[in-house]
Amino acid sequence: MSSKVVFWVTLALASLLLADAGSAGDTPPLHKGPWPIRNGRNYQPTELELRALHREDVTPDQAREIDRLYDQLLGKR
Repeated sequence: MSSKVVFWVTLALASLLLADAGSAGDTPPLHKGPWPIRNGRNYQPTELELRALHREDVTPDQAREIDRLYDQLLGKR
């Protein structure tokens, strides 16, 4: 590989790294509080855990729509 190609590839990679580093600090977090990570893995609470916290993952109307779409996907309707 010629030295010019190596130079341009290195320059392109450096500019990508700098652009990524500059944009990450300007973005506000998408969540409030700690991430739901346990033992180094993303954690999805169970239905019972959500109920204990008096929270729902979806509203009843959303649940009906999800069921309708799932039935449609499986060809039940």
